Amino acid sequence: MELIKSRATVCALLLMLLLLSHNNGGGGVGMAEARVCTGKSQHRSFPCFSDRICSRQCIKQGGGWTAGYCRLKFCTCQKAC
Repeated sequence: MELIKSRATVCALLLMLLLLSHNNGGGGVGMAEARVCTGKSQHRSFPCFSDRICSRQCIKQGGGWTAGYCRLKFCTCQKAC
């Protein structure tokens, strides 16, 4: 009988942890999602094959761009809005 009670307690605790982590979305309490703005790179003369090269180009061109990635063979820059 004791074994059944301990299993039930463990199951209840695991269920509670699962529900708490699902409700918070894994981001913690009170966290807001950051908005991200995107735009085409000014240096569109090269085909985009590498996210790393694209990211470097976006940061170099200024305008507050903090990263970049390849999208449909064009470099797309991104920054926080």
